[in-house]
Amino acid sequence: MRASRRLRDMPGVLLRDLPRFRHALAHSGQGFESDPRGWISLCNRIESLSTSAGMRGVACDWQWGSTLHATDVLPSLKRKLLHAALAEWPIHFSPRPLQYDEIPVVTFVFAHSGVDRLPQLVRTIQSVFAQSIACECLVVDQSPVPLFAQLPHGISYRHLSKLAVPQGWHKSWAYNVGARLARGRILVFNDGDICVPTRYAEELLRTFASGSCQAASLQRLLFYLSEDDTRRLNESGRIAQDTTPVMAFQNWKGGTIAVTREAFSAIGGFDEGFVDWGGEDDEFFDRCGAIGHCRNGFLPFVHLWHPPQPDRKASSNPNIAHVMPRRMAIPHQPRIEELQARNWGDPARPDPLLGYKHKPTPA
Repeated sequence: MRASRRLRDMPGVLLRDLPRFRHALAHSGQGFESDPRGWISLCNRIESLSTSAGMRGVACDWQWGSTLHATDVLPSLKRKLLHAALAEWPIHFSPRPLQYDEIPVVTFVFAHSGVDRLPQLVRTIQSVFAQSIACECLVVDQSPVPLFAQLPHGISYRHLSKLAVPQGWHKSWAYNVGARLARGRILVFNDGDICVPTRYAEELLRTFASGSCQAASLQRLLFYLSEDDTRRLNESGRIAQDTTPVMAFQNWKGGTIAVTREAFSAIGGFDEGFVDWGGEDDEFFDRCGAIGHCRNGFLPFVHLWHPPQPDRKASSNPNIAHVMPRRMAIPHQPRIEELQARNWGDPARPDPLLGYKHKPTPA
């Protein structure tokens, strides 16, 4: 945030936001277990949150993701907020997974390609290894050369050859292949740069046990780490007490989402027509509304730094500007029926082979 804008916004933040943050932080931390008056209650003044009877957490009553403005004006609030959230929901890292004697209930699925973000993927996998219950960790890799030897011991792994596939990032295809291979009845599709709280899988089991939903997005805030704090985390294996996130983000659609295996198949998996960055997470999130989607968030997640993908959210990105609006304009049921009819999750090739962005726009 520019210094001029911070100076302009400072009086309003001090008078109207700082008291809210102090009250929430006083009801946050170890032992509070996401008190509804605590850190999960914080949003911008123009936004509103809602609760549901018998359910933990809060739902964001606005469409798009947003940053917490007060934390940009007063960066110290980001540090206090992060550590209050992690005191309740710690994020740990383990070099090896918990062993399971039977088929695991939860499978984390990662789509990956290349070596540029390999350190982030390794650290994220280690946050899954540290889960309070044993989980399967499955990596579907599109790298030109298989990276299995460079990944932590204890994962499940599948390499996808793209020799007969048009070049590009085929995240939906990788996720669908992973869903076919996964052994768990709960599938968690998780980005390879988002570290998860240690009791995430445990809370997913609790959420699905209610029988009221078949998809769940339990995330409340996503804390983006700086390049330096990400480096320190990778060196030490822990989030330092003086870590100050560069951003506290809320109401995001991608990053992590959990779905029962049956529901995933029922809505046709991820749409493999999305190629390269953007759109596939939002479209899948939208279809989850047809199967009972719990959107009450109460968990913190941490995003590891990497060089930004410059066109991912740009208006010039065809997935965002053209493909997603066309696909989202199709009602749920016809879209689901179209996807169900495809041969999704085939490790030999995506369906369709040619992504939407490479096809002519209908007249």
